[in-house]
Amino acid sequence: MYSEIIQELSSLNKDDINKIVLSKSKQEIQKATVRPMLLKNNRKWQIEKIINNQAFHSNIEYHDLESDVLSLLEKYEFCDINIILKGKTISYRVSKKKKLFRNEHKTAVKNNTILSHDVPKKYILEEGMPILPLVDLGVFDSNFNVKKSKYDKYKQINRFVEIIADEFKSYDKDELTIIDFGCGKSYLTFIIYYYFAFVKKINVKIMGFDLKDDVVKHCNAIAEKYNYKNIRFITGDISKIETCQEHVDMIITLHACDTATDYALFFAIKNRIKHIFSVPCCQHEVNQQISNKNEFSIILRHGLYKERFSAILTDAIRCEVLQDHGYEVDVVEFVDFENTPKNAMIRAKYKGKQVSLENNMHLKKIVEEFSIRPTILKLFGEKYLRDGE
Repeated sequence: MYSEIIQELSSLNKDDINKIVLSKSKQEIQKATVRPMLLKNNRKWQIEKIINNQAFHSNIEYHDLESDVLSLLEKYEFCDINIILKGKTISYRVSKKKKLFRNEHKTAVKNNTILSHDVPKKYILEEGMPILPLVDLGVFDSNFNVKKSKYDKYKQINRFVEIIADEFKSYDKDELTIIDFGCGKSYLTFIIYYYFAFVKKINVKIMGFDLKDDVVKHCNAIAEKYNYKNIRFITGDISKIETCQEHVDMIITLHACDTATDYALFFAIKNRIKHIFSVPCCQHEVNQQISNKNEFSIILRHGLYKERFSAILTDAIRCEVLQDHGYEVDVVEFVDFENTPKNAMIRAKYKGKQVSLENNMHLKKIVEEFSIRPTILKLFGEKYLRDGE
């Protein structure tokens, strides 16, 4: 049945082949991709097989292309075969009655095929990786290629993962436990799981907490659909969760609304969790409390500026509290995934550093100046608020 494909493949100029994609198998394999490459200045082919969401690679000799492609076809019984060339794509489809259909269409000429085996990855999450959440988000098509209309979102998600990945470049442990507070229906939690489990190959476990029971049920159903066995979601109120019975390495809060971020940071500080990645959202509390009866009233005269200043002040106070409790803190700007204005992530790592008591005095002065009582300070009581409110 596949002899017609192999016959045409052997008639082609191999230098014109960008890649060969085999999909829709009747076996456990999801996809196989064959690409040209250079290995120690020798032209070869690399075969990437995606099996149970994991990638397996092997290299074959340049002249063995036809025989190895035939072996793949016969072993895994692929039904979709795409030979992508410079200027055109030849497609074969095997019907349920095992009839072979051929189609050919022109494509843009690409002369930038990368052959070097040692070229660094452009993105952490590459095209071809079986990232099911990106398919459901509409960023990847069914063959795990980026849709042209979603390329900006693809870059934004990669940027988000890069921010987290930077902190784990030299991570030498084989286990990682993460808590996601206020997880919602965000697919980013699943993408983070994929990165650590299948790219870093770490035994990662994620627990997601959300107030809404229907959201929790939905997320658990998605985890089951993806066969992500070490991720589970729990109905829980952040403000009532003070300790965790098991060791936690990292917490993430992505758009946890208003004071939910404060309770998540309080939990992290109290339990000395090493890594924190927090994207605050809807900082209403200080905006409602802040007084403009001081020398800075010009900043607060207009509602829009008052709202922005209150949000910046809220997060600046959160950063100071983290630093005061031994965390090394930086603020990273990234683009939100719904194409809203740029947002900020608080990234903190516990170092156990001793901080001068002047920090406390600075915070006390600023809360008195603006007559504010942010939740993050109330949770720590008299340490920051003179009257212990």
